[in-house]
Amino acid sequence: MFTLPRYLHSLEQFHTVRTLQELTQLLSSVGQSLGYDNVVQGLQSYSRQGGLHVDSTSVISDNWHSHYLENTYYRVDPRVHHCARHTTPLMWSGADEYENSQPTQMMREAYDFGLRAGIYAPTHSMDGRFSLVCMSLRNAPLAEAQDQVRHTAPLIPALAAHAHEAVLRILRADSAQEPVLTRRECECLQWAAAGKTSWEIGLVLSIAERTVNFHLNNAMAKLGCHSRQHAIVKALMQGLVGL
Repeated sequence: MFTLPRYLHSLEQFHTVRTLQELTQLLSSVGQSLGYDNVVQGLQSYSRQGGLHVDSTSVISDNWHSHYLENTYYRVDPRVHHCARHTTPLMWSGADEYENSQPTQMMREAYDFGLRAGIYAPTHSMDGRFSLVCMSLRNAPLAEAQDQVRHTAPLIPALAAHAHEAVLRILRADSAQEPVLTRRECECLQWAAAGKTSWEIGLVLSIAERTVNFHLNNAMAKLGCHSRQHAIVKALMQGLVGL
């Protein structure tokens, strides 16, 4: 049963998590205690020149979120752009409508995945990065889901702030231990993350396909991965490449 002391105790636990996996488990546990079915945390940066850049995501266990990333919906999501410019959380529901076609299509697909309502809570750092804690309810009556979000909304900013500090601390610790990839290894991983084959990467970088494979194999070895896809995911999680 959810109680305020239990909630405050859960916030204290964010000070001791040491890995992204532990952070994922803690966020999911607190989200479930608040009545949410899904929790996603993303660390991002935004600039007028470069636009929105996803640095790290700690929770990616959900099918909708994978679909969301594959379609780069964060680039057109009005909720994300609200959070890039504001510090206040934003509640949303499946009944929301947008003027542009892409966000409208995104919300229709989210509804098809079962999402009914949720909240986006941003936390900003002085270095220009910000993180989002996105919590949602699935397959519930729309009015019931909206009531649940309104009821728990005052608690989410504190949760988002503690999760933000936790992910930054974990990434700082990882950066002191993570392997150093060469510029070319990062470039090959970056294009591989974009879905390019070794042959296509070779054309883009003006190098031979076997050279691309050489760099990717080196990157896999340094990251301790046995497949290209695993190396891409690990590089994304460590902020070595971006989507």
